Amino acid sequence: MDNRTVLRNAALVMALAFLVHVINGLLIERTLLGFTSFDDYSDVDKLQVAIGSVAWKASGVGHFVTAFVVLVLALGLAERARRTGYGAHALIAALGTVAAAGFGIIGAANGIGAQVMHLLQDHNPSVPPAGAVVALSLIVPIANALAITMFGGLLITVSVWGRRTGSLGRGLVVLGWIAGVSGLLMAFAYVPAYLFLYLVWLVWFATTVREPATTSV
Repeated sequence: MDNRTVLRNAALVMALAFLVHVINGLLIERTLLGFTSFDDYSDVDKLQVAIGSVAWKASGVGHFVTAFVVLVLALGLAERARRTGYGAHALIAALGTVAAAGFGIIGAANGIGAQVMHLLQDHNPSVPPAGAVVALSLIVPIANALAITMFGGLLITVSVWGRRTGSLGRGLVVLGWIAGVSGLLMAFAYVPAYLFLYLVWLVWFATTVREPATTSV
């Protein structure tokens, strides 16, 4: 399988995972779990019901898949950038690796983390259950912010490479900057615009990926 096919498949799988996240956040969590605003994610009673639910576990699987494919995508892009002589090719791989770690932590927290939380509550009835819920609910947004901001940095770095070498179209470069900046905002505030922008970038990239340029930078 050549590099272009690997990149296309990785981008499409990651786009599918993000589509699941969008559906989960906009529909399933609102209708089935009662999360109608960001403030609801601080409601211990709602979190107690949500953590470990089918929707919660499905989200965890989606994040594990995202962790794997973002690593494949980042390493594939880094290899392309290296072949064109782009000096920051290692940064693309590094940002993708850290993003993958963040997505992996979310997947683990939604899966085994939820099981451990319920075990702690079942075997320690004298301890208020809110403590375990709060502890787990802190891990997920922190790991999510790490993953999203690192992928945002990756998109910006890739856009710089794509513009300098002509490896990406102008429209995709512009979208990469916009999507990347939207991801970096997650380091400071919960602004989920990145969900849609990342999804569009991934689909656009997958449908337009071409053979890399050979111009040295």
